[in-house]
Amino acid sequence: MRKFLKIFFVIILFIVFFTLLGIGVLALYTSRNVDFAADEELFMDAKSEGRISLYYDADINDGEDYTPTLFYEITSIEDNRKWYSYEDFSPYLREGFIAMEDRAFFSHHGVDIKRTVAATLNLVVKGNKSFGGSTITQQVIKNISGDNEKTVKRKLEEIIRAYHIESSHSKEEIFELYLNIIPMGNGIVGLGYAAEAYFGKEPSQLNSAEAATLIAIANAPTRYNPYKNKNACKDKRNTVLYVMSEQGIIGEEEYLKIKDSEVNVIKKDRLGKRENSDFADTVISDVIRDFMENRGYSYEAAKIFLYGKNAKIYTTMDLEVQSIMQKYFNDTDNFPSECSFGLEFSMVICDSEENLLRGIVGNVGTGKSAYNNALTLHTPASTLKPLALYLPLINERRITWSTVFDDTPVSFSKNSSGKYIEYPKNSPAVYDGLTTVADAVKTSKNTVAVRLYNMLGAEKIYENLTENYHFDSLVYKEEGKNGTITDLSSSPLALGQLSRGLSLRKLTEAYTVFCGEGNLKKGRSYFRVYDGKDNLLYENEREENRIADKEAARITTQFLVKVVESGTASKITLKNLYDTAGKTGTSGGNKDKIFVGFTPYYTGGIWCGYPDKSKAVISTEKNHLTVWDEVMKLVHEKTVDKNEREKTFSVSGLVLSSFCKDSGQLFSEACEYDARGDRLDFGYFIEGTEPSSECSCHLVVYENIFPFLKKISLIRAPERDFPKEITVSDEKYVYREKRYKNVA
Repeated sequence: MRKFLKIFFVIILFIVFFTLLGIGVLALYTSRNVDFAADEELFMDAKSEGRISLYYDADINDGEDYTPTLFYEITSIEDNRKWYSYEDFSPYLREGFIAMEDRAFFSHHGVDIKRTVAATLNLVVKGNKSFGGSTITQQVIKNISGDNEKTVKRKLEEIIRAYHIESSHSKEEIFELYLNIIPMGNGIVGLGYAAEAYFGKEPSQLNSAEAATLIAIANAPTRYNPYKNKNACKDKRNTVLYVMSEQGIIGEEEYLKIKDSEVNVIKKDRLGKRENSDFADTVISDVIRDFMENRGYSYEAAKIFLYGKNAKIYTTMDLEVQSIMQKYFNDTDNFPSECSFGLEFSMVICDSEENLLRGIVGNVGTGKSAYNNALTLHTPASTLKPLALYLPLINERRITWSTVFDDTPVSFSKNSSGKYIEYPKNSPAVYDGLTTVADAVKTSKNTVAVRLYNMLGAEKIYENLTENYHFDSLVYKEEGKNGTITDLSSSPLALGQLSRGLSLRKLTEAYTVFCGEGNLKKGRSYFRVYDGKDNLLYENEREENRIADKEAARITTQFLVKVVESGTASKITLKNLYDTAGKTGTSGGNKDKIFVGFTPYYTGGIWCGYPDKSKAVISTEKNHLTVWDEVMKLVHEKTVDKNEREKTFSVSGLVLSSFCKDSGQLFSEACEYDARGDRLDFGYFIEGTEPSSECSCHLVVYENIFPFLKKISLIRAPERDFPKEITVSDEKYVYREKRYKNVA
C-alpha cells in the first residue's frame, strides 16, 4: 500500500511539475507579447474626464477644403461618469470593497499567490478552466482592456499585466481607478457618480448602509438593481454589512440595526437626463461596437478610450435630412392620437447608392425614451420576402416575372377542437388561385411565399440572411423556457415572423441592395475616428458584397415598384414625383406595421407599434405609410438638386415581354375568350428566361346559353380538394370535366 502511495504521489508531483513548467514557458512567451504601453495608455485614459465630438459634412475623402462641422458633443460627466480621487470616497466604501473583493490588496503585488495556486491546482486536478482568485488589480486589467476569455494564456497575461501595473502605480492609484470605472447599472459608471445618482450625496458622505448598497450593486448591477430587484439588492447589501461587521469596519450592533431596514434610493426620475440626438447615440454605439470587435475592448474600455482621447467622429449624417425627420417627429400633431397612449413610430433614412445612414429617429415627441425603436427588434413580416425569397430565386433563374403559382393554402391541420385550420393565411384572407410571381409580391401573397420557401429550403435562406445581410438576431436553434426556438421554419423565413425580429435600421440598410443593383455596401453611420490632436484612431472602411447580379436586382426592384403603384402601398404619393418602390409588412396580430421604400436617392424604413407589443395597431387617423410619404417628400424636396432629378430605376439589359396571366406563357388566341376579359400582361425578364411557348392553360369550351352556344375560355388548374370550405376567386373559371363537356 505504501509503495502504491509513493508511486501515486510521484506521479502527482510529475504532473504538477510539468504543468507548472509548461505554464512557466507559456508565461515567458506571453510576457513577450504583452503591450504594456497600451495598458498604461488605457490606465491614464480612464482617469480622463474627456469628451466625444461628432461632425457632419464629413466627406468620404478628405479634400483641401475639408471642413466638417461640429453638431454634437458629450462630456464624460454628461454621460453619467465622473472622476473622484481616492480621498473622496467614504471609508465605508473603501474598506467595504477591500473586505468583499480582495482582503490582501495592500499586501500583495498585484496577484494573490495563494488564491492563484489554488486556482492552478483546481485546473490540474479537476480540469476546471473557470479561474478564480482575481485581485482588484487584476479586475482593473479586465475592466480597462475588456480581456475576459477563460483560458490559461489569458490568465497568465492578466497576471503579468497586473504585476506591471503594480510596479508603475501606487495602491491608492489602482484602487482609485477601480472605484471610478465599475459599471453601476442604469447607465451609471463609477462609485462616485453612483453615490450622487442613487442617494443624492457625494461619495465621501455615504453612511455604512449606503456604502454597502453600492458595493452590492457593483457585484452584479442587473441582478441587484435597486429599482427592479429591491429585495435581492437588500439581501446582498446585508451580506456586505455582515462581512463589514466581521472585519470590524462596523460594529455588530450597527449591523443588526441596519439589516432589517429597506434599501432607500432616490426616485429614478431624479437621475440625470439629457436630450440626446438619436443619430449621435447611434454613431457612438457603432463606434464602441467596432472597437470591441476590432480592438478587443470591452464596452466600458471602449468608452474609456474614446473619452480619454477626446475622440472626434466624422459621421455620415446629412444635417438637413436629420433636421427634417427630427422636426416632423417632434410635432405630435403629425401623428395619430393613439401616440399619447403609447403608440410609437420610428424611421431610418439611408443613402440608396452608398448605404450611408443619413437620418434616424426612434420615437415620437421631444421626450427622451429609454430606447430607440429604430434600433430595437421588431417583426419584419412580409418586408423580409424580397430579400429572403424573390431576389435569390430570380437570381438563380428558378422563377421569372410570369412564373405562376396557385394561391391556395399549402396545408391544413386540426386544432384542439377538431376544426381544420389552413396554412398559411393571406392578409387579407383572400385566395386568388393562379397568380404570377409579380402579382404575388404586389399583393403580398403568403401562400406563394411558403411555396418559394419550399423551393429554396430553410438552410439556404437562413445562410443568405445571416451571411449576406448579417441579420445576426435570427435563431438557428436554441432551447428556451417554453421549448425549442428556431427560425428555420416557414413562418419566420417565408412570412417574416422571426423569433426575435430585426431592427428597422438593419432592414432598411438591407434594402439598399436593390439600388445597389445586387451589390450590398456595408451600412455606415461614420467614416473615421480621430483623437483630439487629429491623429487617426480608426477608419470605418467601405465594404461591399455582391449578393445577386444586376439583372435580378432590377427585376425585383420592378416587382416592388408595382407594390407602390397598385399594391399594398398604393397610397404612397411620392411615386408621382420620383421612381418609388417598396414593401409593406404586418406582423401577426397587427403588432408591427412596417414599410421599407426607396427611390434612386434615398431608402427609408418606418415602423409603427407599441414597444411592449401589448396592443395591436388599430389607428385609422393616420398610418405609417402616410407618415413615410410625408417625411420622404420633405427630404427629397429639400435635398435633391432640381437639376439632378433625372435618376430612375434602370431596366437596361432586361427584356420586356407579354404573357398570359394564368399560365405565364405567351398569349394565345384561346386566352382572348377568358370570361374575365383581358388576361394579357407585360413584365421584365432576364434575356433567355422570357416566355417562349404559347399558353397551355386556357381551354376553349362552349357554354350552353339557350338557344345559343357561347364560345368561352376556361383555365386548367390543379384539383383543389380541401378538407374545409375555402373560397378561391378563380375557381368558377376553372375547367372541370364534370361541369363542362363541350370542349371546342
